[in-house]
Amino acid sequence: MKSETNSISNFYLGAGVILALGVCVLYWPVLVKLAQELATDEDFSYGLLLPFVSAYLVYLKWPELRRTPWQPNWLGLVIMALGLGLFLAGKLAAEYYSTRVSFPIFISGILLLTGGWKILRLLAFPLLLLILMLPLPGIIMGALTLPLQLISSRLAAIFLRALGYPLLLQGNVIDLGVRQLQVVAACSGLRYILSLLALGVIYCYFYQRRLWKGALLLISLIPAAILANALRVAAMGVYPALQEGFLHSFSGWLIFIFCFGFLALLNWFLNYLEPSTEAAPAETAPVKDEGPPSRVPASYLPFLIAGLAMIVLGSTLIYTVGSPQRVPLLQSFDHFPLHVGPWQGQRTYMDPQIFEKTDADSYLNADFSSPKKEPVSLYIAHYETQVSAGGLGHNPGNCMTGTGWKTLESGTTQIAPNLPVNYLLLDRQGARLLVYYWNIQQGQWGALSSARVYKLHTIINGLRRHRSDWALVRLITPVNNDEQAARDRLAAFGQQIVPLLPQFIRQ
Repeated sequence: MKSETNSISNFYLGAGVILALGVCVLYWPVLVKLAQELATDEDFSYGLLLPFVSAYLVYLKWPELRRTPWQPNWLGLVIMALGLGLFLAGKLAAEYYSTRVSFPIFISGILLLTGGWKILRLLAFPLLLLILMLPLPGIIMGALTLPLQLISSRLAAIFLRALGYPLLLQGNVIDLGVRQLQVVAACSGLRYILSLLALGVIYCYFYQRRLWKGALLLISLIPAAILANALRVAAMGVYPALQEGFLHSFSGWLIFIFCFGFLALLNWFLNYLEPSTEAAPAETAPVKDEGPPSRVPASYLPFLIAGLAMIVLGSTLIYTVGSPQRVPLLQSFDHFPLHVGPWQGQRTYMDPQIFEKTDADSYLNADFSSPKKEPVSLYIAHYETQVSAGGLGHNPGNCMTGTGWKTLESGTTQIAPNLPVNYLLLDRQGARLLVYYWNIQQGQWGALSSARVYKLHTIINGLRRHRSDWALVRLITPVNNDEQAARDRLAAFGQQIVPLLPQFIRQ
């Protein structure tokens, strides 16, 4: 009888290993790209440590996991299907975060399917850490980075003025006269906030189980990190040697140590004001293993088969329907005419490093002029597939605001019937620009709408047309004393180039 029991247990163990290997095969490309990004992106490099922390927590809970009876639940298939649906949608929308966050969701579904709610509850926090390790979507990063750049710039300017330094603040550029201090995206303080929040969550798990105290600790980290980062930027203005090299990196570590010390001190203070009467928090050493491991239910096989079937189905969908084809230009932008109606153009080229950051496959940048008219700048960026760019939905206003331009007005207008475009009216120290821009998404014209609508269109077109190509068209002209003349100028120029675009961008 004992031999028969061991044979059954070994069979289920082997089936579980096959299930785990199936998950690895399904998510291998996603996990490899994630590891590469975490290793090269300083904003999220802390994410490389979280899987090890998660594994350590599983180790601490292992004796309890062995004692807990496994109660498979068919609802796990629904969670797995949700994860696969998110994976497929992310692939079609070329949105890395969706494909990555689907992994812990899919794992949660497998744990519920094979182990039940008790097993899933025991491993909930390790799974949460797998979500915290994921880099945020580019849209969210862009929305957070620019405001933090401006806040850090303003606070640093306040500190420098308090020290008696005369300066001129233009967006994220602090002009000290003898030199300029630019608060770039890397100095926005976002990397400190994200890494400190991840560390704070782990700290609260071990040392603070009161919900309101933990929330207060995590919230307090945000202003602390912003203030510390602004002080660091101000210090760079006083001591230029801090702007690069060892001292630059060391000052960043000081911010981290300062904020972590602040977290520990605030936690001590909260516990001093209201001592905890609850049981000790999370265990810091594995619980003694008592008793034999929980027995696997005899009816476990159908759940394993269902899990494997879901993995096979998911792999089929992901790597067929979820892999849009690349759509190159019909012809190179080198053939784009530089004589357009009354306009004569001259092509200009980006710095290769700047072009690389756009993730575009090809681009056109040209300045056009016409007698007795202000010049018009034309920029077109084309992406054969959004998979390589991680999904776009780019707003040119974000690129210009960081260099000191302020948005006076924004919205949508038309350069001709049924040709809607977005527009921006920008100002910097009295100089004004008018910007028109629109997208050509899988061959379809449209003004850039909200990110959610944009992603939805990309998913639908990915299913219907099996493509996710995208292009941005942007026109810029100066505004002197006549804003309407600038609008008419861009509308007239736009009407001239619109018929040319189908010669290059596939419809």
